[in-house]
Order: sequence, then C-alpha cells, then structure tokens
Amino acid sequence: MIDKDKKLLARLKALEKEERYRKNKQDLIEIQSIVNSCVFHYTNAGTLIGMLHKTSKENPFMTFWASHVAYMNDPKEKEYGIEKLWEVLRDVEKDLSIPTRQRITELDQEELDKFIYLQNVKEDSLTNIYSISFSKSFDSLPMWNMYGHNGNGICLGFDLECLNEYLYSQKMERIYRIIYGVGEDVNEPLKVKEEMESWKKNVKDIYVKSMNFFKQNTDYDADSVEQTEIYDINIVLNNYMVLLATIPGYIKNPAYKYEEEYRLCCRELGQEVHFRDCNGLLLPYIEVKLPLNALKIVVTGPTVDNDRQMMSINKLLEKKCNNNHNITFYSSEIPYITR
Repeated sequence: MIDKDKKLLARLKALEKEERYRKNKQDLIEIQSIVNSCVFHYTNAGTLIGMLHKTSKENPFMTFWASHVAYMNDPKEKEYGIEKLWEVLRDVEKDLSIPTRQRITELDQEELDKFIYLQNVKEDSLTNIYSISFSKSFDSLPMWNMYGHNGNGICLGFDLECLNEYLYSQKMERIYRIIYGVGEDVNEPLKVKEEMESWKKNVKDIYVKSMNFFKQNTDYDADSVEQTEIYDINIVLNNYMVLLATIPGYIKNPAYKYEEEYRLCCRELGQEVHFRDCNGLLLPYIEVKLPLNALKIVVTGPTVDNDRQMMSINKLLEKKCNNNHNITFYSSEIPYITR
C-alpha cells in the first residue's frame, strides 16, 4: 500500500470515528430523560446471563444476587456506620427520655457486638441484611473500572420509580440513596452541625419505631421484678439489633462518593441462603426477583466488541421477553486503555 492510500485510509478511519462520536453524542441527548429516571447496575456479560436464566414470557423477572452486607466492597463500611451510630446514640436516648435500665449506651458495646455476631449466624435473624447496589452515575469511568469488568462489561439502567412501585407491592423496602459521610468537614462547623442533627433525627426515628413495635407486640408482668428485668434487657437487645440492621446501611465513607450509590436492602427472613466463592471467601447471598420491564437502557463498556456484543444482548433479550423494543441500547465512548 502506497503512502497516499495509507493517508486516505487513515482519514476514512478518522471520519468514521468522528461520525460515531457525533452519533453517540446525539443519542445521549435524546436518551437523557431515560438516564435521569434510572439507576444503574454495572456488571459483566456472564452475570447478565445468570440474571436472565430463569426469565421467560411467563416469568418476566430478572434474578439478582443480594450479598450479605458484611461482605461489601468496602471492608470497613459497616464499622463506619456503627461508629457514626454510637456518636449520636447517647444524645438520642437522652432526647427520647429512655429509662436508664433500657438504654443501649448503658451496656458494653463490645459485649453487644459479640451478641450481634452470634445472631448473624442464626437463620432468619433480624441482623442478617442483604443488599443490591445501584448507582446514579451513568457511563462512569471509575464505575467501569471498579464494577464493569475493567471496561469490558455492561451497564443496566432501571427505572427507579418502576422498581420502587414493584417493591412496595411486594411489601419490601424501597431503594434509597446512600449518605457519604456525616460531620467530616471540620473546616465548615455549620455544615457539620446540620449533618449531625439530620443524622441524629434519622437514628431517632428508627429508634422510636423499634420501641413502639416491641412494646405493641410484647406482654410482660409489670409486677414481677424478674420479668421486668428480662423485659428491659430484651428491649435493649431488640432496639440495638434493629438499629444495626438499618442504620449502617445508610452511610458510607466519603471516599466512595464517586459511586453515587443507591441501595436495595432485603431481609433474610424466609429466604433461602446460598453461597458463592469470592476470591477464596465464602459469600452468602439470597436471590431477589426484579421486574424485567424496569430495564430501560443497556450500555456496553468502552473496551467491548460493541457491534457483536449489542447483537448478542439483543438476541438474548428477544429470546427471553420477545419484546425488547422498549429498551434503549448505547455504547460507551469513554477513552479507556486496558492494562
């Protein structure tokens, strides 16, 4: 090939790349309303096959694996949440005028945590929480790197309102937005004060709900000293279990703020627990069904063989639901070099 032909070929390739970029940019403008309504789940092609394994026209659901919260990607996540809980717990109990004998803070935290550890081993314990992570960050370089198979994966966009409507119909907890840090910015004392007051209110609300539920569903003989002591310790343990099962899942270290995480938390109650290997660690999970019609957009990663991957995903979805015309397909144009 002579130099003139090489230059022409290079120019044609450059024009093709510019046209593809222009089209993708135009596509992004057109799908912005879809993006705004969605939360995203970064994964890989193999996981998508697993999600759709049980899907059919008669069973229009995707199967997610909700992992135990003790096995999240941030190994210190739960500890951070517990630390932030204890920072306000004494004030919360004081504000609520909790009797001294029923206060969590009157007991030793280490002994309480040992009790919770033993509870986690038991089936159907209230403290066994499983979660599925989503993100508000669309076509994000760090998300592709961290969760999207090093840029070679896929990103699934689900309509948040559609998911929450389904969860509500199933009497499940709705998907909520994660809080990144509370009272960390020491250079802005007013901001710290506002964040801590808001955090305290969240803890207080859950504490009150826990107490009310326990009192409404528990009978005891107030005239018996022994029964009163048992009742008091049970209400302390119950309140602490509820707080630990709920509060730490709301908050993460600010270092993970780029994830813009939204989370679905599920109880183990009545669910079959499965196990999988994760880098040598045995990881417990439960299966959670979510409606396929909530899937609104599929994005292929920046390093994937786009044309062939899109064709395969289309064929897979057509086979499973026979109606993928309401799903938008988009290919990432993020510059990404695999190493």
